[in-house]
Amino acid sequence: MKYYIYNWNSTLDEVIAKFQKEGKLAKTWQEADKIILWCESGLYDWKDRILEAQKTGKEVILYQQGIWAFEWVKPPFNEGIISDKALVWGEGDKKRMIKYGVPEDKIKVVGCPIYKHLKPRVTHTGKNVVFALEHWDIEDVVENQIVAAELRKLEGINIITKGLMNENTTFIYDNPVESGRSLGKSHFEIVADTLSKADLVVGLSESTFQFLAECLDIPVVVADLWIPKTRGRDERYLNFKGEFSNAVTKVKLQDLNKEIYRQLKHPEILRKERAEAVIENGGINIDNPVERICQEIES
Repeated sequence: MKYYIYNWNSTLDEVIAKFQKEGKLAKTWQEADKIILWCESGLYDWKDRILEAQKTGKEVILYQQGIWAFEWVKPPFNEGIISDKALVWGEGDKKRMIKYGVPEDKIKVVGCPIYKHLKPRVTHTGKNVVFALEHWDIEDVVENQIVAAELRKLEGINIITKGLMNENTTFIYDNPVESGRSLGKSHFEIVADTLSKADLVVGLSESTFQFLAECLDIPVVVADLWIPKTRGRDERYLNFKGEFSNAVTKVKLQDLNKEIYRQLKHPEILRKERAEAVIENGGINIDNPVERICQEIES
């Protein structure tokens, strides 16, 4: 049995290493018996690839690559899942997919391998606020610059800006740190190193970076000023609403800095909610996720 894996965000590095060692990786998807991928959104040509593979008798397995993944199953898209199986991080993901019409027998909860690579928080001088830039299908979004300007008004706080290579114009921000999805293992090493120095994370959404902050019990504050916009010329995104857990605090721009000061002084705010969210939405309590993922691929 041969497998072809489309990796993203380095989430399946260890799975690939295991199958590589066992001689089970195919060089092309055409040679594979099973294909593992991270997306089947109609925004690109993923669905066509999946259907083409299934017509030739190949099994297609979808693996969750980030928090709040599978947005295409939700309104206003309602595209469902055409892969033969979906592997998700936590029970919350399973519940949401069932809510949006995905058959329960297609969904397997397996956890996520990346948590064990997070680094312990390190002692440092002063307070560090990490601003996680929002990434879209354009090089930058104006909301990033609006938030950055507001953060510059903070007094006695170190601002670190976390961006993505080729997805953010990082050099225009304060103390930029950049990683890239194409960098493999080093991408996540940069993420983990940045979070180890953070006292609080600010963002425009609760993306995977913010979620990983919650895993380390780092407060997350979201500036609520997202301007609806198309993505890949898909106008349905004008009506798309991102999801949030109870572990983040959403505030208007004028209240952002006040809330940052408050939570830096009281990091225990939402501590219980963070602990619950990383289990419900991330399956951080699941042992041996690499083994579980491999078992589901091979079953």
